[in-house]
Amino acid sequence: MTHSYWDIVRRQTFTLFNAVNLVLALLIAWTGAWQNMFFVGTVLTNWLIGMIQEIRARRTLNQLALLHQDTYHLADGRTVTRDGLEPGMVVVLEQGDQVPCDGTVTSGSGEVDESQQTGESEEVQRTAGDRLLSGMTIISGRLELRADATGDNTRAAKLMHEARSHKKFRSPLRDAIDTIVRFCTIAIIPCGVLLFVRSLYATQVPVKQAINSMAAALIGMIPEGLVVLTSIALAVASVKLAKEQVLVQQLYCSETLARTDVLCLDKTGTLTQGKMTLVKILTQPGWTEQDVKQILAGLYAVLPDSNATAVAIRRGCEGVPARFFTVQDMKPFASATKFSKVVTRQGTWCVGALSNILADAQNQWAADGGSAAASPSQSKPSASSEAASPASADQALRTQEIWASRPLLSGDLALTLDGTPAALLLLQDPLKPDVRQTVGYFRKQGVDLKVISGDDPATVQAIANEAGITGKAVSMQHVGAQDIPVLMQTHSIFGRVTPDQKKAMVQALQVQGHVVAMTGDGVNDVLALKAADCSIAMGSGSQAARAVSSMILLNNQFDDLPGIVVQGRRVINNIQRTASLFLVKTLFSFGLTLLTLVFFRVYPFEPVQLSVISALATGIPSFVLTLEPNDSRVQGSFLKNVLSRAVPGAFNVLILVTIARLLPGTRAQFSTMATLVAGINALWVLFFVCQPMTRIRAALVAFMAAGFVIAVLFFGKLMFLVPLDLWQLAFVIAAAVAIPFVLRLLSALERRILKTGM
Repeated sequence: MTHSYWDIVRRQTFTLFNAVNLVLALLIAWTGAWQNMFFVGTVLTNWLIGMIQEIRARRTLNQLALLHQDTYHLADGRTVTRDGLEPGMVVVLEQGDQVPCDGTVTSGSGEVDESQQTGESEEVQRTAGDRLLSGMTIISGRLELRADATGDNTRAAKLMHEARSHKKFRSPLRDAIDTIVRFCTIAIIPCGVLLFVRSLYATQVPVKQAINSMAAALIGMIPEGLVVLTSIALAVASVKLAKEQVLVQQLYCSETLARTDVLCLDKTGTLTQGKMTLVKILTQPGWTEQDVKQILAGLYAVLPDSNATAVAIRRGCEGVPARFFTVQDMKPFASATKFSKVVTRQGTWCVGALSNILADAQNQWAADGGSAAASPSQSKPSASSEAASPASADQALRTQEIWASRPLLSGDLALTLDGTPAALLLLQDPLKPDVRQTVGYFRKQGVDLKVISGDDPATVQAIANEAGITGKAVSMQHVGAQDIPVLMQTHSIFGRVTPDQKKAMVQALQVQGHVVAMTGDGVNDVLALKAADCSIAMGSGSQAARAVSSMILLNNQFDDLPGIVVQGRRVINNIQRTASLFLVKTLFSFGLTLLTLVFFRVYPFEPVQLSVISALATGIPSFVLTLEPNDSRVQGSFLKNVLSRAVPGAFNVLILVTIARLLPGTRAQFSTMATLVAGINALWVLFFVCQPMTRIRAALVAFMAAGFVIAVLFFGKLMFLVPLDLWQLAFVIAAAVAIPFVLRLLSALERRILKTGM
């Protein structure tokens, strides 16, 4: 289920993280040290971003709907609303109507679009006794349907219930950051209590000073700015993608796609343009292409067919003068027969599957006692007698088989007159531009591609092979759920896949440890899109598919995906690099808290001092570095990579502050030395993070160093800094010189320990 707005507000507001920060803010406000409350702005930003993201997701899911028709006519003449339907009622359905319930056809016949259920793009002929499910569409004919299940009990309602359920999309980056924040938030409670009690009772410091010391320690332990930085970086990536006509609906989806190792592709609308085109007419002897186009234009001027084939033929004959016919009888296209028939004074014209037309003509010939001989068209007196011979039909069938085997072409379509082929019609659903290059890109990146479609396996295989995805297609028509995991490991092309199977296939890959992305554009893809780690819908796809997807390709171009991967890599790699800046402060704050409990008299820092260091050496630099280009492949564990970079810098601060504590001086001088060496250490860590150095990075380090100097010289009073004596100043200068060498030594030692497993 989706959460109410109150649920969202309550969950985002009443958290342990917010509670701890609220208590700290109130305690600091009570002491009157208002300059120590800079951290509140970051906390409020975190809260606002989380609220906006979840409310946006709720609104998107609530817009989902499969049924849009409101009123229906019953067989007894009454009119009812969709919500007023009850089991047992008989609904009259005609062309264009949506099926409002799950039920059984009691009478009539018609063409039904069942792609929602089967994923197949062709219409299916349904008659009395057949079962229809809610959400299907009547293409032609008239049926009476007895309602068996209505309202929330229909398949469409159950599908939408699952699609509307709130799902937190997979994100190792978000999970790692959440783990860090959660651990820090939980750990600071006992640390804060112990630190406050020791400061108040063991070292006898004033209450207000004990509160500010505790607040400084706890604020330093929480890398709250890291959450804001990550959200901003992902938002910037979303804006850049929007300029490329990619709508990001889940903030972390670009990161997930960058980590994807299996990409599941729908055929129509993803690999192909989903637009059938008449590309070639192979005429039989005695016929010309112009003749055939004129005849087709005339036939489809009277035929009501509206399927993809009819649309392609009409488009292919545009601008050609239509041949006029006096129609005596007509049978529109039906899935059962696979052809359309128009009876005229000149003869019987058929357009459709050649083998079916010839079989029908043979049956008709047998029914007439073998007396009906094929004859040339009266409208085409130049047709030779050879055109009417069985040899001509055999030749046409052989030609049809040759062309049907070619990728992306359908050769099983013909125009016939009285059972004699006049022309073969070759249709094509072209691949989208740059599909092969995009497939090649993902293969080079080590991403396994799976083509999953509801269409005929042979067609799916031909298109997949043409796109560069090799292998033979598997028909899923009679495959059980228990066999799906093995098939996903051994095959890459699948046809006759149902919506439930698509979902099961995605889940099987996830169970095997893969990060799965799924593309789709139809209602039949909704369940699989919902289950995938990253879901991608086409802009021209169904409203339901767009609503449940984490991103939408508005221009329907498959070749947009590499650009999304690049943006995701930029976010992951840059956040991974800059997160170490935040964790340096977090780690040395934990370390200094432990040292204060057993060694120091009071905590070395005031909250404002850490706020200035964080802003100049962490916050501002991280924001700049996170927005830099970086398309390197994502490698290793986020937490391991970040911690390995942060530990040397944090350990160095502990060493320097401990040495400063050993020097004689007041508590204020100790705090000043600690602030200076920690700030200088943070700037050196920033310098090493910026390697290899560029002009922008060099300018960044220089500006941040200048900012720290200005803060110390001109805002020292605000930061509770005091003058140092000669020995203390000498220590700070010596530390500034030694820090880069110590950092290199500690980093080398850490790498050696990790390499040897010590």
